[in-house]
Amino acid sequence: MTNAEARSENARPSRTGWFEVRISLTGMKPDDALSVALPPGFAGSTVSQLLGDTFPSGEEEQSAVASLFDLRANPDLPEIYGVFLEAFEEWRWGRCTFSFSDGDGQALDMAGLVSRQLELSSASVAAAAREDPRGIPSPKGGDGGSPLPWLGLWIEKQYHALDYATQMGLWETREELLEWLQSLTILYFLDKHEVEITEPLSGDSGPGLKVAVAALRSKGLIACPAGARVFGITRKGRRFIGRLLAETESYIDRYDHFTDTEFDLDLDSVEFETGRGVDLRVPVFLAEGLDPIRTVFLLRLYDGSLDDSLANWESLIDDEAFFEGILEPAVNRCHVDETAIGQIVESGYGFLEEREERARELESQQEILRRVEA
Repeated sequence: MTNAEARSENARPSRTGWFEVRISLTGMKPDDALSVALPPGFAGSTVSQLLGDTFPSGEEEQSAVASLFDLRANPDLPEIYGVFLEAFEEWRWGRCTFSFSDGDGQALDMAGLVSRQLELSSASVAAAAREDPRGIPSPKGGDGGSPLPWLGLWIEKQYHALDYATQMGLWETREELLEWLQSLTILYFLDKHEVEITEPLSGDSGPGLKVAVAALRSKGLIACPAGARVFGITRKGRRFIGRLLAETESYIDRYDHFTDTEFDLDLDSVEFETGRGVDLRVPVFLAEGLDPIRTVFLLRLYDGSLDDSLANWESLIDDEAFFEGILEPAVNRCHVDETAIGQIVESGYGFLEEREERARELESQQEILRRVEA
């Protein structure tokens, strides 16, 4: 029996000691907070343990927690719970970080006992508690407030693609990744927007700009022509950019239809470009053995995501938060298990073959028409 099951079973003969936990997550509407009454056994845990028991990774443990939901008070609790479970799965995989506070914005003592951090309800438990058929008191009293002591938690979720890249071994060091990102950003603005970078760099240039310019220069990708004081892209640099463009366009050709993927594997159904699907490109990149950091950044360069930063691009070179925002799709993504993504990738290749076949048929028909008209 799981910890959650044991605690709930042991507590059900007596309703005293129950409390309510109310948990909100970044980006969720106030009405979508998870509110659930928990038996006394949970109050003896630390706040950190409570979260681990409330949002476990095992399906049996999750079902034990879900059995405590008062669906009469809120029939949407299973869906809300699913959102939290996905967030905790992202956290376990290192794709995001959490910070925790109470309802007043004060940091919570995650190592402290839940019982010492409960807020008392103004309603009387004995007078206001209502009992459902399982003997679990409802979190909501007759006046719309909670009759139970309660613990409020606010979870702020932040995505950190740079840390994820090194933790997962996609890049050896954070510094190596940043230099690559900064170098390509400089090339992008030199090529597309013809910004001026003077030699020597101005005294207020940031360290990231200095390192990246030095790296580009040492690789022969940029240079100052004789007698000039402004860097330009060399022929070697142009060839380098051309290879990056070809690489990026190959990703678009092979994977762009996964931007809109609608699937129901129970029905053996996978469809693309329906207007109702989800973006599964990053899970597909991972399944195909591609670096999601590299592919996402190249695709965002290609689609012009950096253009809005033209006015202050030089200062943003040293702003890690800027690159975190550009790379967020690499970590803020849909989760699909390995078996499912394998089926989706296979369907995707079938979709491409069918599309190419239709294109060949159309070209053949057009060629016949041209000959007839001639």
